[in-house]
Amino acid sequence: MKNLDIKDRKILYALDMDARQSDSEIAKKVRLSREAVRYRIAKLVENGYINYFMTTLNSMKLGFDWYRTFFKFQNLSVEKEGEIISWLFGRVSWITKAEGKWDLNTGKFTKTVYEYRDFINEFLLKYGEYIEAYNVAVVTRMWHYHRDYLLGKKEKSLKYELMGFEEGTKYESQKIDKTDYKILSVLLKNARMKTVDIADRIGSTEMVVRYRIKKMRENGIILGFKPFLNMKKLEYMYFKVHFTLHNLTPQKKEGIMQYVHQHPNTVHTTELVGGDDLETEFQVKSNEEFFEHIRDMRIRYGEIIREYFFMQYTDESKFSYLPEMEFKG
Repeated sequence: MKNLDIKDRKILYALDMDARQSDSEIAKKVRLSREAVRYRIAKLVENGYINYFMTTLNSMKLGFDWYRTFFKFQNLSVEKEGEIISWLFGRVSWITKAEGKWDLNTGKFTKTVYEYRDFINEFLLKYGEYIEAYNVAVVTRMWHYHRDYLLGKKEKSLKYELMGFEEGTKYESQKIDKTDYKILSVLLKNARMKTVDIADRIGSTEMVVRYRIKKMRENGIILGFKPFLNMKKLEYMYFKVHFTLHNLTPQKKEGIMQYVHQHPNTVHTTELVGGDDLETEFQVKSNEEFFEHIRDMRIRYGEIIREYFFMQYTDESKFSYLPEMEFKG
């Protein structure tokens, strides 16, 4: 981050809020010309601070379940690890290497538990001799937060985006058609692409594309648009913390959740069946900063935190929110 000035950080923050907003809209917020904003964004991409512009989706509203699997390896060479990751790359939606209790974390969307069973059985038959242990959990909700730490803010300025369903709402999936899916496929890693260019890519019209994007946002299928940032280039560290809780009451659970929701350095929190009681992720500048956040949580919520462990994500190579879908006709 030392190579980025305050204007660059403000642009990154604006893009993290909504990467589809125009250069002119961002220019007004950061008090630069449109041309200067366009140039700076291009340089952020060219210099590797932004890998691409991603679209986040509520895939659970499309009727998919999200299976999170952790793997611990044994007797594994660098070449074999690369082979395993390559095999997984075309079959799962999320892959990241980790240091700590687990070595590799993955996520896969499926319509049924049987699809996941077939996947994990195939994987274990092929690479089981290299797997010391693995753990499976089903994600029920995943909160996405904006990166307020980019500007040194003390708490979140906007509400989270939620993959899954808010408590008290109906668990009803929605249908999309082939045109919607084509639009999402293009937007997935091209969140700033103009609607006219998307239309040309999929063989439709700008009016249709603009309307479909608007409806998918209103229906909560599209959660938002943001840059996929290169944490190493930005000189940030990425940690995931697992808490086991006890002595809980609804009020105490609400308290620790609100703390996580408002913390400027949290980027995701996950609720799971089969996971730990609270799983949240921090992006920080140093080990010392991370441990300071953990100490703060233990001081505030020590009466309900029984134990915890953490991992450091070292290489997040894939994160796709769009499951594979087939359409008739």
